[in-house]
Amino acid sequence: MIKKRIALLSFIVLGAVAASGAAQAQGNIKFGFVASLSGPFTIWGVQVRDGMKMAVDELNAKGGALGRKFELVERDDKNSPSEGVTAFRYLVEREGIVAAGGMISSGVGLAVSREAESLQVPHFLTMSGAHDILKKNSRYTFRTCLPAAPENMESIAALIKDKKYTRIGVIVADYAWGHSLREAVESLIKPLPGVKLQMEVAPVPEKDFTPYLRKLQGLDPELIISTGHPPGAPTITRQAIELGMKAQIIGPWYPTDFMVQRVGDSMFGRFVDYACVDFENPAYKQLAEKFFGTYKRLFDNNSFSGYVMVKMVADAIQKTKSADPKVIADAIRKGSFDQPGYGWPLAYTEWGEMKGAKPLLYTYEKGSPGQVNPGADWRPKVIFRSPSVQPYVPKD
Repeated sequence: MIKKRIALLSFIVLGAVAASGAAQAQGNIKFGFVASLSGPFTIWGVQVRDGMKMAVDELNAKGGALGRKFELVERDDKNSPSEGVTAFRYLVEREGIVAAGGMISSGVGLAVSREAESLQVPHFLTMSGAHDILKKNSRYTFRTCLPAAPENMESIAALIKDKKYTRIGVIVADYAWGHSLREAVESLIKPLPGVKLQMEVAPVPEKDFTPYLRKLQGLDPELIISTGHPPGAPTITRQAIELGMKAQIIGPWYPTDFMVQRVGDSMFGRFVDYACVDFENPAYKQLAEKFFGTYKRLFDNNSFSGYVMVKMVADAIQKTKSADPKVIADAIRKGSFDQPGYGWPLAYTEWGEMKGAKPLLYTYEKGSPGQVNPGADWRPKVIFRSPSVQPYVPKD
């Protein structure tokens, strides 16, 4: 009698588990946002999240995928590797996400990528360009906007040759991304014929860059690369201009709207930055008008990256007829995704580095932006289209 009751109880429990699994399989497809909603990278994170929201809303308006709606689940990494890992693991184990993305900080991106590989759930980087994030055996971490540090310097090296610059100043931050940029500058910029180079290293939370810029004044640089210090880029730009330096200043993929807010008119024609979006493409302009209609901000690198990663995952689900994270990762790694208006089609090496990335360099000019950013009196202007950069090959 006892054996019969145990067998019956086991049958009930197994039935409940099966029913729960079936219900989960038919529930929403959950995509995780894990990035900064507080700390120095907040303005990047908010843009990524809202780009994801727009993609989710578009997908759901068309019925979702496999008859299931999409749901965005958010967690703030607080610019902390441990917080990022905890948030990612929670989303995988408690929320059942099929993928996550949005990472900005390289330090956090490095830690979370290791967790993604362990849990075998796709993880998409928006920024996080430190070259050592991806390993040769990485299979679940993918870049979407910012290439690895050496690839960024390939684009700048092409610009330096094109403009015939010979005096280059560099300011990098003392953390993973800054050190990656420093190594890339030393290997790709320093050896250029006729180039004189001077590099300064500043703390991540630095607020006053005047001492570092004064050290560069003796060089009289034609170009100042602030790409390696993302939080400091607006201050570096403003203070360099205030010191009377004539250099062109190149940024760190800084959120476009916010750069104008923080520096002002003095930056027009002086500040140059990267883009993984083509501001001149009609498809981009259409999406940007839609984004502004909801969020009242410009559709920039970060928001378009968030949009693309959700759309790419949805595309993989539709093509494979599966919402299994392993199947999704495999499909993305072996396939390609071409979003009109994005800077280049997304295709990947086995380890998740972008193939054929072509970063655009743009400046800011006075003029009406039209409906992509109503009320503004400025617009981004593409000034250099980089040739394809070679995917970075990890050492191990």
